[in-house]
Amino acid sequence: MTSPDSPLLPRLDLPLACRPDREVAAAVLVDADGRYLLQRRDDKPTIHMPDHWALFGGSLEPDEPPTQGMVRELEEELGFRARTVTPLAELALNTEPVDRLWRMHFFVVPFTAADHAAMVLTEGAGMGLFTAAEAQALAKIAPWDLMAIMLHAHGRALFPNLAALQAG
Repeated sequence: MTSPDSPLLPRLDLPLACRPDREVAAAVLVDADGRYLLQRRDDKPTIHMPDHWALFGGSLEPDEPPTQGMVRELEEELGFRARTVTPLAELALNTEPVDRLWRMHFFVVPFTAADHAAMVLTEGAGMGLFTAAEAQALAKIAPWDLMAIMLHAHGRALFPNLAALQAG
């Protein structure tokens, strides 16, 4: 786990064959009971994955380190200042429109009941707490975000030596 203020923020920074069109940071926000905080995206046809459940996060600014972008996005979307932000995984994928390459940086971000009570939703149609099984059963959830939740929830058994999976 790292402090967002640390000058030596760990970064997976996997090399890609070409520069991504968009870089995104996404928070696997997890409470002490192992529940995940998700955002219900607005139902606007102009946004990506409208009316779906998703992780909190968003696009990185040009040259912004992913960990700093993650902290910024959580402050903007929830008024939440993360104490620890631990890299979990990176995913490169083509999305619509075809041939648009996204690099997604997933982070484990633990939060407390007091943190949750103080959060103020400033973006999206709502938020909710879900177990991994409940998230998996959602009819409308961003598939890459569900992948990150499942990796966190089941990764300890599958990959016992990965420190990022121990966070939260």
